[in-house]
Parts: sequence; C-alpha cells; structure tokens
Amino acid sequence: MKRMERYEGKEITQMCKMIATVGLVVGISLFLLSFVANAYNKDFFLTIISLGVIGASMFMFGFGTFLGILMETYGNSKTSV
Repeated sequence: MKRMERYEGKEITQMCKMIATVGLVVGISLFLLSFVANAYNKDFFLTIISLGVIGASMFMFGFGTFLGILMETYGNSKTSV
C-alpha cells in the first residue's frame, strides 16, 4: 500500500504531461491551419481559439506539475514523521 502512495504524485504529473502534449499538438496544428485557411479565418477566430488551447495546455501542465510535486512532498513528510 505504501508503494502506491509513493508514486501517486508521479502519476498525476504524467497524466497532466500527456494532456498538455495533446493540447499543444492540437493548438499548434490549429494555429498552422489558420495561416492556410485565409477565407475561412477572416475574423481570426481560428487563431484566437488555437492560442487559447495552447495557453490552457500550458496552464494545465503547470498546475499538474505543481500538484504532483505537492503530493510527493506531502508523502515524503508524512512518512518521515
């Protein structure tokens, strides 16, 4: 049981890394598509959406990394007491 608690922070970090990677790939592909689709993107909404997806992915990665580090630190301090 202790072994599962020890790696719980790493699982959260890995999950957030994968979600952020998928979001970045989608965001960058939409951003590049916005340059190609000129007639479809006349109000720049595709560019704005793609930048929003990229920003949300970056925020998700930062928040997930913070939670993973927090859980690992909490688990280390809990076992050392």
